[in-house]
Amino acid sequence: MATSDHDTSSYSQTSSGLSKGTNKRRRWMTEERDRKVRTKQRAKELEDGIRDTTIDWGSYDIDFIASSPGERELHDFLQRLERVSMFAKTRADTTARLLSNLRQNPNKLDILAAIHSELSNLPQDDVYLLTDAKSLGDALSKPFQIPLLHRVTASHSSLAPATNFGIQELLEHLAGDKEASISVYDYSVPDPAKRTRQTTVHEFLSCFRSGNTCRTALNFLDIENRTKIQFCPSPIILQDITTKLDALIQHDKGKTGSEWRAERPKEFFLAAKRNAISTIHIDMGGAVTWVLILEGRKIWYFPRHVSSRTVRWLALVGSQTPEDYEGGWVKVELRPGDLLVMPPSFPHAVFTPDDCLAVGGQFYTTGHLGRSTEGLRLQEDYPDVSNEELNDSVYSTLARILNTCSPVMTSLEKSQVASSQSLFPGRPSPATYDEHSKESLTNILKSLGVAIPSKAKKHELLELLKRNNTRVACTPREKFLDAFWKLCDEFMADNTSAEDCSDSSPV
Repeated sequence: MATSDHDTSSYSQTSSGLSKGTNKRRRWMTEERDRKVRTKQRAKELEDGIRDTTIDWGSYDIDFIASSPGERELHDFLQRLERVSMFAKTRADTTARLLSNLRQNPNKLDILAAIHSELSNLPQDDVYLLTDAKSLGDALSKPFQIPLLHRVTASHSSLAPATNFGIQELLEHLAGDKEASISVYDYSVPDPAKRTRQTTVHEFLSCFRSGNTCRTALNFLDIENRTKIQFCPSPIILQDITTKLDALIQHDKGKTGSEWRAERPKEFFLAAKRNAISTIHIDMGGAVTWVLILEGRKIWYFPRHVSSRTVRWLALVGSQTPEDYEGGWVKVELRPGDLLVMPPSFPHAVFTPDDCLAVGGQFYTTGHLGRSTEGLRLQEDYPDVSNEELNDSVYSTLARILNTCSPVMTSLEKSQVASSQSLFPGRPSPATYDEHSKESLTNILKSLGVAIPSKAKKHELLELLKRNNTRVACTPREKFLDAFWKLCDEFMADNTSAEDCSDSSPV
């Protein structure tokens, strides 16, 4: 039977319609499948984000046996510190916990109500939670008021070099020189002034030897790292102001003929037996402090709000009075691989729940140099707030930094240093140079970079010294003060010149 043209046309239209419908359905199915894949991917990313920003703090026992009077005294201090402390909170952690709870609630009205209630009550960050080396470098490039914390998680590895260096490796490293001197804090000693004592590596080795039941109250301090392993994370080295200053010095960059020598930042091991305690103190010299856990754990305590007033309160009430600090105390648990960085002159106390080996050091940054000079002055005024005495090396380091730091500092950073002028009253005045010869005075002025008029007489040279308010610094502290005032004068002169240029510019 012959098929008409009309029948053929109708069939073609029907086939075409079916084909279009099939293609449309296929596209819809593909889009739906892609949407589900994207939804699952977003859900996974959300779960990963929640897992990374949710902080799970570990448990520890502070009810250990304290036999001697000194141990009972510090055990009592720890109990009181715990009563006014709580684990650190961050907005990221609180938000992550809120999101985790909301995902388990299918009621949209309940979700909206929870969001409205919780988001308005988000806490201020107690610590700045780091995710990687870049976030550490970014945080160090500017002033920070709360500690920086990087915790090892499933997706965030330690910022330190990958090593298996722990207590046993340190014992093996030190075993060759058993009579070498080492400092230890022993709180079984009744007199607090005598608790830091000198001992030998032999006692240290005996204390940590497997199976040995030595006293629990031992905290071995500041063991210099001479292993040739550098534990300090690279962002800290790069933000150290001395690294920036060394980069300004012209050296041959190639191997041949180069006289450049690498100067490694000093690092120190801190080895502590279980239940060791460090009472409230600040670290020496107004420097930024970093600490990295290699083995074991530490519980690190610090006031929620810290200012120069906090340090003065510490000086007034002493290192074993945790009460009446504004906002109470915050604590963090540091585990192997975790890194903590504290601002200058930051009060803290430490409890060691397990045998622990940590490594750390100190450094200065451009963003904190003003606060560092303030912290130095606070320690001069209140030496008991630190567990270490100020030494000449601190003044020498700061003098070198202040003399050369101008090219790597912003105007704002210099102004923060200059604002500390009132903390160092009695600006250095010229020494009495009457007994110097004219030739000697000329050489002094030349060494100080002062322009000398031709045929100047001795009384004119003395007047130049007075007018320039310069002197020959003798002690490291005097050299620090000279460098400090020099930077302040340069900043004030530059600021005055900028104002003059602004006033003289046409309207």
